[in-house]
Amino acid sequence: MKLSPFLRFAIIFWLLCIGWFTLLAIGLVASMAYAGEAEPQKRPAPPWHLPRFDGASEDAREKPPTGALERPPVLDARGLYDLVITCFPARSWWKPEVALEARYANKQGDTNSLVQSAETSTYAGVVARIPLYSSLELDREREREAMRRNVIAQNVGKIEQLLAARAIARRELSLWRSIEDRSSRRVIAGVAETREQIDAIAKVAGLESTLLTVSADLTAAKLVLIGMCVDRTDVEDAIDRVIQERT
Repeated sequence: MKLSPFLRFAIIFWLLCIGWFTLLAIGLVASMAYAGEAEPQKRPAPPWHLPRFDGASEDAREKPPTGALERPPVLDARGLYDLVITCFPARSWWKPEVALEARYANKQGDTNSLVQSAETSTYAGVVARIPLYSSLELDREREREAMRRNVIAQNVGKIEQLLAARAIARRELSLWRSIEDRSSRRVIAGVAETREQIDAIAKVAGLESTLLTVSADLTAAKLVLIGMCVDRTDVEDAIDRVIQERT
């Protein structure tokens, strides 16, 4: 079958057009690839995120605690109580009192006498008294003794309570530090809002404040017990040993 000259011209023209467009497309793709290789790729800036409360670096991350909560051993409250009781001074039934005493005496003569004579005498001296028995003083001594024992019992119980609170707070703090780490990573990845990390930071800050308060209260209770003893380093050593062994 013979084609007419016009039809052959049309076919050749379309083939040339298709070839020209193909070469043009290949040139554009090659130029774009060369331009991409010539220019260095710019990395996107890292997103801003909140730092950790303790200021630790990204590499030093807190791991969650493993295992069950290790409870501190039971405090020998009675032993500590009896140890501080021995600091009290020994009782003495002979408590002399030294007082300064002054007297003024006025002696008058017979009122029927025409001449009324008056004789006056004064003196001052130091008097020592030793009470043999005084029910009022015994009652006061019992009240003072009861108050001392009450103060000791309250502070020993306070130490027991604070040591337990410290152990729980430390365990809870390690958990929330791990949660803070997790929330920071979630915020950086863009799968959580910043509010999640803010809540974790606030919880960590509160627990850190709680531990500082517990430490201050332990120091106050320790000083109260030590203050009842004079030149008794064994009492201070015993209290320090109780506090340090239960960390």
